[in-house]
Amino acid sequence: MRKLPAIVAAAGLLVSLSACSVSASAHGCTPVFSAGGNAALVTATGTLGASPAATFPTPLVATAQPQTALTHTGDGRLVEPGDTANIQITIYDGATGNTLISTDYTSTGLRLPAITGSPAFGALAQCATVGSRVSAVGTADKLLGASAIKQNKALSGVAPTDTVVMIVDVTQAFLGRANGTDQLAEAGMPSIVLAPNGQPGFTFPAGKAPTDLKISTLKAGKGATVQTGDTVVVNYTGVLWADTKTVFDSTWDRNAPATLLATSIADDKNGVVPGFATAIVGAKVGSQVLVVIPPKYGYPAGSAPTTVPDGSTMVFVIDILGIDSK
Repeated sequence: MRKLPAIVAAAGLLVSLSACSVSASAHGCTPVFSAGGNAALVTATGTLGASPAATFPTPLVATAQPQTALTHTGDGRLVEPGDTANIQITIYDGATGNTLISTDYTSTGLRLPAITGSPAFGALAQCATVGSRVSAVGTADKLLGASAIKQNKALSGVAPTDTVVMIVDVTQAFLGRANGTDQLAEAGMPSIVLAPNGQPGFTFPAGKAPTDLKISTLKAGKGATVQTGDTVVVNYTGVLWADTKTVFDSTWDRNAPATLLATSIADDKNGVVPGFATAIVGAKVGSQVLVVIPPKYGYPAGSAPTTVPDGSTMVFVIDILGIDSK
């Protein structure tokens, strides 16, 4: 079986599955795709977060728009539009029932925003609750997208109009953006303006970059407090103070929140630069933190990525979305 890229930890919750068509709009959240139809013909058995055994009549022919059904409703938090979701997914050929591609259920899955996009993986998680298993039926171009079909060898024989069936397990959910109470930034720090989706833009003050580490909380969250060594889910944008027009790294641009170890690379090679670690340890989930990191709190000489020249002062806006307990 071919595998989709594996990014997040899988859950191991035991579920009892039976085919039923249940609309997640009962939670006050309207799913991207309509419930019922062909998706209600799909059944799946097995443990949530483990490779499912799916059955459906073949050939299954998709309607013009994808359809979904809940084969099991979880009792976890609701994945609201724009949230971040961990999912495991298996994709089947609707004509034959054969498996085309899947995540690696033995370890990790996909972590992605629950938004409308291509592929439609995030959209399928939207309005489900954690612990749910969702079936979806649609044409390959609507559920996978033309680009994914062309780029993945496992899908080389799939035409855009072919029917595909998906089984999606929603295993975890986090915020999609900081939702804390707005705070005033420290004087002399860059000004931050947020796009509608939460992505930050920067306006820098005149003068030289600070020589000391500067941290300001822009939004004060009310969630759990980040402890040293925690695995933290974040969105961030990083800019060089000396080049205020160029973003050198941003999870927003990739539509993929990052998973980071909340400890300094001085203490653990898998950690983050000292200034970044100081900014997130002690912050609460839901917070947005602005940090200016002079060179002495950044990368050791010669170890920075090519986008960050030695001696650079880095500026980050960090949204703390959650603490990964898996």
